[in-house]
Amino acid sequence: MRKIYLALAMALIVTAGYAQKKNVNSAYNETWQDAPDFDNARKLIKEAFQDSTTMNWVKTWATAGMVEMKFFETELTKAMSGGSANEEAMYNALKEAYDYFLVAVDLDAKPDEKGKVKPKFTRDIKDQLHTNMEYFYYGGGYFLNKQNNQKAYEMFMIFDDLCKKDFMASFKIDCADSMHMQARYLAAIMAYSAGDKDGALDAFLRSKEDNFNGLDVYNAIANIYAEKNDTVNQIAILKEGIDKFGEEANSSEYGFMSQLINIYINKSDINTAISMLNESLNSDPNNKEYWKVLGSLYYEQKDEANAINALEKAIEIDPTYADAYGEIGRIYYNAAVNESNKANEIQNNAEYRKAKEEIVKPAFQKAIPYYEKAHEYKPDEMGFLYNLKSIYYNIDDGANLERVEKLLGE
Repeated sequence: MRKIYLALAMALIVTAGYAQKKNVNSAYNETWQDAPDFDNARKLIKEAFQDSTTMNWVKTWATAGMVEMKFFETELTKAMSGGSANEEAMYNALKEAYDYFLVAVDLDAKPDEKGKVKPKFTRDIKDQLHTNMEYFYYGGGYFLNKQNNQKAYEMFMIFDDLCKKDFMASFKIDCADSMHMQARYLAAIMAYSAGDKDGALDAFLRSKEDNFNGLDVYNAIANIYAEKNDTVNQIAILKEGIDKFGEEANSSEYGFMSQLINIYINKSDINTAISMLNESLNSDPNNKEYWKVLGSLYYEQKDEANAINALEKAIEIDPTYADAYGEIGRIYYNAAVNESNKANEIQNNAEYRKAKEEIVKPAFQKAIPYYEKAHEYKPDEMGFLYNLKSIYYNIDDGANLERVEKLLGE
């Protein structure tokens, strides 16, 4: 009895497998019809994917791709003849056809039971993909216009990937033509817009080799590395950009050197930041921003002399540079505060008064002309006025104290 049940079970399995292969063949035949029944063909393929005897059969995957490609071509014919085509469904079918075909090509390359590789579907698949290749690019444009950034990215990337697939090599597709360069760049933009930083980085790195919107691409890559907290690669791409594009990379629009310097500052590697600034100033000595930042960094290292010298250089370049005046004022103001704190520790009243008159007040007075200039050229910066208020209070200058308080609205 057990043998009978076993035999019946085997018969059912064979019958089910045969039925599913028959379904695949039926779906395959639909692709050759003038008016295919796509709903039925897709239903048959779906059933075949769920059966163990056909889920990994190369013809199942190849047929699934052919059904979708036939649907795409049917809708495309409608669109090109002025008919009513469902463009979204059309391009979705093209994408699905590609996905199915990739699996089919992989299965088609596996050796048979005799160890021989005899592809049956790859030639037809690659012909269909080559014939319709440009529509992956157009599909990317369609989804871009529909603001479906993720699908736009996928379509542009497929267009780019096809020229690099080994099974497409016989067509000798030029991956460096303008459409492919645009596709790589647009894919990167779409991936980033969709929040896919990894996809965007991959596409931008491909685009980097094209010299297509070069500085924009390098800048985008640097920004993505920054967002991923990958300072090692961020530094590398910024340096590469400076080497490749020279001073253009350091323009106000891109500021690669400024980005590098900020990275080192944030890492508290002040010596490297100073070294890079000095190197930059050798080739760009009239960059007031660099001189100002250099002065601030020297001051952070307690090198007041070099700090003031650098800030004075910035003012020579731009006599109206309020922030440079303000930074020198800050250096003198902080020094005066330190002297005031020292004086406050003096117990003897006579010695205290002498220190205040001979040391503290003159120290505060050094900051005045710089803060006044800073306020003159940047009157909306309240920080300059607050420090001036403190200074005039400390040197007992009532008239100027009252003037500044009025400016502060007090």
